Amino acid sequence: MTDKKPNNPLYGLKLELLLTEISEHYGWELLSEGMCIDRFQYHTGMKSTAKFLRNNQWAREKVENFYLYQYKNFPYPDNKQLAIPPRDRQIPSDQQTDEPADITEESILQLDKASKLRIYKAVGSATKQRTSEPAYDPSNPWGIK
Repeated sequence: MTDKKPNNPLYGLKLELLLTEISEHYGWELLSEGMCIDRFQYHTGMKSTAKFLRNNQWAREKVENFYLYQYKNFPYPDNKQLAIPPRDRQIPSDQQTDEPADITEESILQLDKASKLRIYKAVGSATKQRTSEPAYDPSNPWGIK
């Protein structure tokens, strides 16, 4: 049997632990500015933040990219690798530095670039059924027959 996720520091890492590590180092306000996720500015708790990230794939992947390329300080991959979800990427473990990187304007632009390369499917759009409403009739605004 082969290992499905070799050379990926995100493999087996729980979202709460990842959030704890980066929030202790950078702080919630700086994370809000660095990742452009307003939810971090009004941090209401680890459990609700983790739930938000689980429900919003774009935000979770942005946090995972931040963890890999800012906190763990791996070099940014090419566009082909950035188009793959962070937990599915092959990352050379020998390229990590010891210190987390500072948040700069350039790093914010790189995170935005990484998130724009991914295409996300609408969640739950196929399960919602739309009811057909009758057309609005200005002469009968309450729809009385």
